Amino acid sequence: MTLVKFRPANELSHIERKLKKFFEDFDSPFGGDFNIKPFGGNSFTPRVDVTEDNNNLYVHAEIPGVDKNDVKINIVGDVLTISGEKKSEQKDENKNYYRIERNFGAFTRSFTLPAEVIVDKIAAEYKEGVLNITLPKTEEAKIVEKQIDIK
Repeated sequence: MTLVKFRPANELSHIERKLKKFFEDFDSPFGGDFNIKPFGGNSFTPRVDVTEDNNNLYVHAEIPGVDKNDVKINIVGDVLTISGEKKSEQKDENKNYYRIERNFGAFTRSFTLPAEVIVDKIAAEYKEGVLNITLPKTEEAKIVEKQIDIK
């Protein structure tokens, strides 16, 4: 008898592939008009890193292919929201598409900030598909380090 290591992630991946194939097979006999897509289909979710140092919080969001004019950054209380849209390109009707993997669509990401920030001094820069947001911490939110003498 051979022992096989159980890998639940592999099983979920297998189920997802079967479901996608089922929906593709279901969609094609009807001319593709149903546009049924499991697991969000053509959704676009940018990857984000949130880091901090003593003076600032930093948010780095990867949003390649998104025009900076299509991105909005809002802060309400301690919640930072990044939203926008990655617009799709026009399909060329003279081409037969065998596979389309690029994702398009609207996105919204919201984060509860771990510290209070100075809203008037928040800075954002968009360069080469990466949105960098710097959020300066208030004086109260900065980490104070002090050596304590033992008596």
